[in-house]
Amino acid sequence: MKKIRLAIIGLGNLGHKCAEAVLADQTTALAGVVRRAGPSPVPGLKAPAVAHISELQEVDAALVCVPPDAVMGMAKELLQRRIPVVECARLHGEAFLRHKSEMHRAALLHKTPAIVGAGCDPGALSLLRSHFALLAPHGHTETSLHTAPSLHHTLAAEAIKGVRKALATEFKSGSGAIQRYVYVELEPSADAAKVEYAIAQDPLFLDEQTTVFPVPSIAALEETNRGVLLERRAAPGETGHASFLLEARFDEAGLAARMMLAAARALPSLPAGAHSLLDLPPAALWGELRIAAEKEWM
Repeated sequence: MKKIRLAIIGLGNLGHKCAEAVLADQTTALAGVVRRAGPSPVPGLKAPAVAHISELQEVDAALVCVPPDAVMGMAKELLQRRIPVVECARLHGEAFLRHKSEMHRAALLHKTPAIVGAGCDPGALSLLRSHFALLAPHGHTETSLHTAPSLHHTLAAEAIKGVRKALATEFKSGSGAIQRYVYVELEPSADAAKVEYAIAQDPLFLDEQTTVFPVPSIAALEETNRGVLLERRAAPGETGHASFLLEARFDEAGLAARMMLAAARALPSLPAGAHSLLDLPPAALWGELRIAAEKEWM
């Protein structure tokens, strides 16, 4: 398997996460990092750090991790050098379409592919929203990017026998009902089913829909900087009254880096021009791993 050699442009939080993702991936290799500080050593980075992309050799594609207002200029410079690009500018709706159109003109001019909006949102969450809409084409999608913590409910959950630490969050659904999500770090001898039952029967939780999630570490969970709830409800009268709900907590930069890495795997199969994630077949995001992915996930 020939590894895709990736350059990372920018070494902020996202750039560091991209470097970690590339080094941990079996289909890619880190060609180097371009940053303003230039060739000074980067602790833990097993790749060159340079001031300009021209100083790196054998670059198959670049992951652009610069501030949003610098993305277009940097992407155009890379495309001019015939280096395929993956970027994750935070744009939505008409602004995203205008951005993609301008990128498309530059990519066509230099006969090179580019993937736009391949981060967290737009990016991974865009794919999930679009798939929910495919399954319930007539309806409404609610996206809550921050589940609200509830100290009172957290303390009540921590008082349950067998719970070492807890974190209670709440979300108001489209119908206005409160949905409670309780994450619990259990004592070694605790029975998860009994703990879940005890929390659900606590008077403080009786009037709300409550779901309990045992986790290895509440401290590790609290380090993640983003929570999201995606809910898609079919329109009234739609067959089956379908409803889809996704609840997740994640490190935003880490998720964006993994999405950018997946997009980079698709670049060798793409024609010149700018592409969004919705333009790509899912198998392309797996690259050389597509056969193994199909075997495992189909």
